[in-house]
Amino acid sequence: MTLIRPATALFLSLASASAAAPDALTLSEARHLLSRTGFGAAPHEIEAFAGLSAEEAVARLLDGVREAPSVPMPAWTEDWLYPYEEIWTLGQTAEEFFAANREIEMGSLQQWWLAEMIATPSPLTERLTLFWHDHFATSFAGVEVGHWMAAQNALLRRHAAGSFADLATEILEDPALLVWLTNTDNAADAPNENLGREYLELFTLGEGRGYTEADVVEAARALTGQGIAELSGQGFAFHAELHDHGRKIILGESGRHGPDDLARIVLSHPAFGPYVVEKLWREFVSDTPDPQEIERLTALWRDAGLELGPLLEALFLSEAFWDPANRGRLVKDPVELFVGTVRTLGIRVPDLREAVWILGELGQEPFFPPNVGGWLEGTAWITDATVAARATLLTHLLEWEMEADMPDRGRMASALTAGAPARTPSPNDLRVGQVFLREAEVWEEGAGALLTLFDVGFGGRDVRSITLWLEGGEDRPPALSVFLGDCACRASWPWAENGWAHVEAEPELRDAVRGTHGWDVDLIRSLVSHLPALIETTLDQPMWDQRHRSEEGLDPIAPRELLSLARRLETGVAAAIGAAPGTLHHALSAPNRLGLGGARAVGPLSEDDYDALFEEREAALSYAVVPAVVYGSAAEWLGAVPGFLASDRAATALLALPLAAEGRRISMVEDDPAALVRALILHPQYQVN
Repeated sequence: MTLIRPATALFLSLASASAAAPDALTLSEARHLLSRTGFGAAPHEIEAFAGLSAEEAVARLLDGVREAPSVPMPAWTEDWLYPYEEIWTLGQTAEEFFAANREIEMGSLQQWWLAEMIATPSPLTERLTLFWHDHFATSFAGVEVGHWMAAQNALLRRHAAGSFADLATEILEDPALLVWLTNTDNAADAPNENLGREYLELFTLGEGRGYTEADVVEAARALTGQGIAELSGQGFAFHAELHDHGRKIILGESGRHGPDDLARIVLSHPAFGPYVVEKLWREFVSDTPDPQEIERLTALWRDAGLELGPLLEALFLSEAFWDPANRGRLVKDPVELFVGTVRTLGIRVPDLREAVWILGELGQEPFFPPNVGGWLEGTAWITDATVAARATLLTHLLEWEMEADMPDRGRMASALTAGAPARTPSPNDLRVGQVFLREAEVWEEGAGALLTLFDVGFGGRDVRSITLWLEGGEDRPPALSVFLGDCACRASWPWAENGWAHVEAEPELRDAVRGTHGWDVDLIRSLVSHLPALIETTLDQPMWDQRHRSEEGLDPIAPRELLSLARRLETGVAAAIGAAPGTLHHALSAPNRLGLGGARAVGPLSEDDYDALFEEREAALSYAVVPAVVYGSAAEWLGAVPGFLASDRAATALLALPLAAEGRRISMVEDDPAALVRALILHPQYQVN
């Protein structure tokens, strides 16, 4: 049986095709729409869209856009932000172990997103999310906080086809972007222009379009104070004391502008619009934007209040989108090449770790754009080195085609959750997962220490972190300041302000707290009662190591000064208002809650033990994925390709354009669907869309 025959009829139909949006999509037009707006086009998808009008097909695509993924994000992304700023206090081994676990988790997030791209019922959603990830390019390499990368991905998906005004405003509070572009160092007395410059140059107006260097400086001033919560660790915080509250002139508008004002001013400026529209044109239509069409689409977008849905609809229904001359004009980036092949051929992928590595070799590793300018575009993806690597990827994918056994990694036994202490605190007990000694110093009049308690439980409630500042001396009474910012409560302690509760063992304390009740008041009593024991849990931390302190240029200090202060405070407070009931449970924390990947749960480990733990955790967090429809063989896939002309079924389902005459040798393959598919996806034309 001959599978491929000459395609004279198809050539004629393409040559005479109208550039206008079609009234009834042919099979090849359905493939074009799906492949351009998503990742590849599987036979069942082509068949579902064939016969629809372009308006109906585009409406179906846009109606299907989702704000939430279909594949749940890794479980760790829902947990508390780990103690990134405090982990160094446990020493180099713990710090390296912590960092290695974060790398493993980041790998799982990369796999998760590839799995979502493959399994999603709305590939347009993921195509747009990837586009905005490239537009607001942020790399884990400069952020190193997986939770923030996951949160940014959710932000981009939430607004992928929604309000660009909302996206451009909310991105200025995105922790990952603020850290990546060092806006955390942007203060009134030392403005940092990184984010202000990129906001104008790369995110909104485009380089050299409608703004001056003076506008960059003023934009940076408007963004002062946009940073990260220093004590609670939950992400974005606006530091009013670091903000420049003076008057600024941005794009000709004067006022005491802040971040929201910056977004409003930029998006309402006459120069805004064409730059973003051109980028969307190059993503979906062709590599050469049409100036007249860009002007038309920009006006339409403005009239729509910068809602992306109407702009995308107009883009997908434009004559240029359907013009046969624009077929095969866009080079597939590595992610599109990989995900599109998997979705189109219905290939099971048993382990996405290898895919992440391959995409990194090809230059497009998700969550790792090379710089703030994003990834390459167009023909820059095709080099002598990448041609061979792309062919290797496609060949390897066909080897995965017949994979039948999909491991159930979600049920893998793991030492990570084994061996945790079986203790159940009572409501009066204080449970602390880990104590971090961040500062300890002694001066002529006394001593002081800054501690962070991570994963705290008391009275039936859990708190991510509590920060304590203890100070005092021989001639001044000990005092404790407690920061409760992470518990989202207002301390009803008598002396509380700005999230801090202040405790001193003074005679007035009894009268001040008389009749004062509440969870936070009882918690503070418990913290004071257990303060000496909490400090004792830090005695093996490097902060007490005099050699370490000398290397870091810190003054010598011994724990006795702080323990003496803590005991004096405990005694004085107990005498004034009574000791708090209950006991202290230290190091009682779920492994993932603390973020150390289980090291504290399983006890002291050798180097081999650490390696085994890493391997087990990486395997437990890896992803397998199955597309919506799976084909067990090339023959089965070919049989599912809808009714193209028999001579063109495989080629037209896989390629943007018909094979040239010299490519007809491929069509001579008989009775070997696997060889046919292999030849087609390795053909140079498969690299374009």
